[in-house]
Amino acid sequence: MLDALDVHRALLAREVPHEVVRLPGLVLSADEIPDVLDLPASRCVAVRLYLADDQPVAVIVRAGELPHPGAVLAALGARTLRAARADLVNQITDFAAPLVCPVLLPESMPVLADSCVGHTDVVYAPTGDSGTALGIASRWLLTASRASVAELCAPGSPTVDLADDVPGSAHSSARMPGGFAGRLPHSR
Repeated sequence: MLDALDVHRALLAREVPHEVVRLPGLVLSADEIPDVLDLPASRCVAVRLYLADDQPVAVIVRAGELPHPGAVLAALGARTLRAARADLVNQITDFAAPLVCPVLLPESMPVLADSCVGHTDVVYAPTGDSGTALGIASRWLLTASRASVAELCAPGSPTVDLADDVPGSAHSSARMPGGFAGRLPHSR
């Protein structure tokens, strides 16, 4: 599995300014990094992996957020989208599923980033290790990850966690404002 040292070496080789920060506590997912670093979630990012028309795609969003499925489909020109299972995420990325780093993703995998990621000068991302985070300027993160930027997490729009129907998926909860989730039909 890839880890902070692999990320650090790869970024050094590309002369990308960054720092690897030791966290004051362990995290089990990228969504926990803001709490451990005592930062707003807007300063931290997470990678969500999906299968779009059965092809893997990585989506970089702010920690704790999920992209709107329709926005991801539109950005990719795809017809179907589903969350990748954790074991597939591990296999494809060589990172632990909840701690996928946005850099060192396979060259063949499309990478999308929500436009909100670039609203903060410096962001913190997982490194694959539960005890470290990558501090990097957002512009360098977008460049190093080869991300195409699109509006994927429109403020106030409901997002549905596509992992609800996928046992063992890489992320677990839906973010639905105002109790909207309770009004959605669920097919099981």
